[in-house]
Amino acid sequence: MVKKKRLKRAQRRLLTTCKRSELIKYLQNEIQSSSIHGLPYIVDHKINWIERIFWIVSFVCSLIIIYTLISSQFARFINSPTVMSVEMDYLEWNISYPALTLCPLIKANFTSFNKLVDNLYNETGMYLEKYVWAVSIAAEYNLDALALTDPNNTNPINPADYAKTAAQLFKQFDKQALTSNFNYSISIQSAMTEMGMCHVINSNVAVFDDPKKWNNEIVTYIKKNVELSVFDADFYTEIINDDALSYVFIHSPDETILSTSPSYTVDKDGFITYGFQIWSTKVSKELRATSIHVRKCRFLDEPISTRYPVYSYNNCLLECRIQLILKLCGCVPHFYKRTGHERTCKISELKCFLQYRREIMGLSVSNDTQNKFTTKGKLPKSSKDCKCLSNCETDIYRKDSEDLMPDSSANRLRIIISFPKIRIVRDIIFSFSDIFLRCGGVINTCIGSSVISLMELIMVFIRIPIFFFTKIFFDLINEIRFN
Repeated sequence: MVKKKRLKRAQRRLLTTCKRSELIKYLQNEIQSSSIHGLPYIVDHKINWIERIFWIVSFVCSLIIIYTLISSQFARFINSPTVMSVEMDYLEWNISYPALTLCPLIKANFTSFNKLVDNLYNETGMYLEKYVWAVSIAAEYNLDALALTDPNNTNPINPADYAKTAAQLFKQFDKQALTSNFNYSISIQSAMTEMGMCHVINSNVAVFDDPKKWNNEIVTYIKKNVELSVFDADFYTEIINDDALSYVFIHSPDETILSTSPSYTVDKDGFITYGFQIWSTKVSKELRATSIHVRKCRFLDEPISTRYPVYSYNNCLLECRIQLILKLCGCVPHFYKRTGHERTCKISELKCFLQYRREIMGLSVSNDTQNKFTTKGKLPKSSKDCKCLSNCETDIYRKDSEDLMPDSSANRLRIIISFPKIRIVRDIIFSFSDIFLRCGGVINTCIGSSVISLMELIMVFIRIPIFFFTKIFFDLINEIRFN
């Protein structure tokens, strides 16, 4: 029995050795016939061993060079495949006249305000002027000047209705106060912003910030802003300002404002004219077809949350701020749009927002705050942590002139623009076809190989497992048949 076992082991070793030698011989024959430069010399036993070592070292060095060059090209394809170019054919352009957001310091219509105060007095027996005032004008910048207390720890107004109440108390914009030198229809919309209730003129997205329409799922994006050609370059709008003090924001019609956005103060002391230059960025058709990962920007129809059905850089920052407020305070102030699962802060809970206001506005949480809220996950250290991508197509308005005519009888604001002669176009400079061609050039330069040569080499190694699996399969079939 022992001799038979030894004999079987010897036969297995011999069979394994034969298979190994057959495999080596197969690989040598295939590699010798390969069109990849250098490989045939490595397996050629007829040449001197020193020469074989030379070819091995040369081939390995070539592979290292290929890896280095291809990885650098691939990194460029991933990290910076786009380029900015300049267009100057301005005669064929249409540009967007800016949106104007007017945020008056005094927001309430006093007739509606007094009526609500009287109604609440009849219902509760409490005179709630300060409470209603806080609901109507609360904004990011003025909380420290308001009475942030709930009357007798009650909620005469449901916190979920704060924003709608503020919108109902907001004084309406007189359409006769807005004029222009062309007969264009200009939209006017009331909207809730970080600055509280504001009037937004010539905007496509302000409708999503109207508290009266927050629960209306039918509201959709409609492009209705004024578009101007070079022949409309002298177009302007003029607004009669009846408010003692207003903050004016100039921005893209597809963008919303932040309290940290540049603003201008307008009062009733004269005729103010602001002139703006437009810095416009568009996207080429080729880049438009690529993924977000490649172009590293978002289009309007690529929202990041259910809060807004459109995307903009400011909307992304707002979303980041709201998520931070939820972690710090557990509720959303009513001057932010909330979604269905979120709770609106009561007036007294706005003290939490006031406490962390600097960190919320800067999206930069201190170490002390981070340590207090360790269970809330990672809090942003800077706005970069929000990972907000820029808008692929943007219009940036930069003030280049300002003129004031002191005249108490001419309390007007005029906005004019300078039609641009150039604009920036994002284009793709490094596509997949480019990296494919460059990789092919690198491989051909280093080892003189083509796609077919690489396929031949791959097939050499694919045949090996196919052969063994096929042999095992037929051996099993034969064993089953004879047993």
